[in-house]
Amino acid sequence: MPQLLKRAGKVFGKIYLLVCVVLWGIQGFVIFRPYSYEDIMPARTSVEYELVVDEKRDIKSRGYIVRENAPGPVILFFGGRAGDALGYTHALDRLKVPVVLPNYRGHGKSDGRPSERTALADAKITLQMVRERFPDRPIVLMGDSIGCAVAISIADSNIAGMILASPFRSLAHVADRSVLRAIPLGLLMRHKFDSRSKLDSLPDKVQVIYSKDDEIIFAKETERVLEKIPQADVVIDKGRHYFVFSENLYKMKQWLIDNFDDIDS
Repeated sequence: MPQLLKRAGKVFGKIYLLVCVVLWGIQGFVIFRPYSYEDIMPARTSVEYELVVDEKRDIKSRGYIVRENAPGPVILFFGGRAGDALGYTHALDRLKVPVVLPNYRGHGKSDGRPSERTALADAKITLQMVRERFPDRPIVLMGDSIGCAVAISIADSNIAGMILASPFRSLAHVADRSVLRAIPLGLLMRHKFDSRSKLDSLPDKVQVIYSKDDEIIFAKETERVLEKIPQADVVIDKGRHYFVFSENLYKMKQWLIDNFDDIDS
């Protein structure tokens, strides 16, 4: 019996190690799902833009600006892990303020391959572009799901406000609430998207939207985020993860009207 247990332990150990190695290797493909829409048109109020994010490799980020000439605050929006920013243009057009929608590398028409490092670095470059293109305008950072981590990473004292749909502390915390909790994810995650160090320094104007029925970013995870941002105006939804953003656009618009001037109702 002891020999049998010893053998079983060795087999289990090898399987466990193999799972860890596989997770280390494939996580980039799991986290990012680049996609480019070819069968739909962007919102008619949008224009495409191009921004060099890596001069040495001539890598360009390509995205959209919706309602560029509208009054009000300027929103810099970061989407979820999958899809093309083009798909958000129609929804964000309804806010009736300028919205800049970059694509992560490899997504939409952007060059390169996506990673946490490049997503955060490119976001900083895009924020600088927004400040140069819209001088003296209040800037609101907006994120959907993984885009919340990107938005939080570039928030500074000059950001006027934030709208976060389904935020989380880190991807390791998200995965730890799933079947992967038995894996040492804190050590294995190459793309951590860890926002914890920035949560205490977010602006006074923050709106957080999350769902009690979210099957990916569980409500308890977002509630841990809210413990660090007591100033947030909170909207609690009951939809599934991929509908939390789109089903609450009216509440985002109302929050913008309540907190900023010159917004068309």
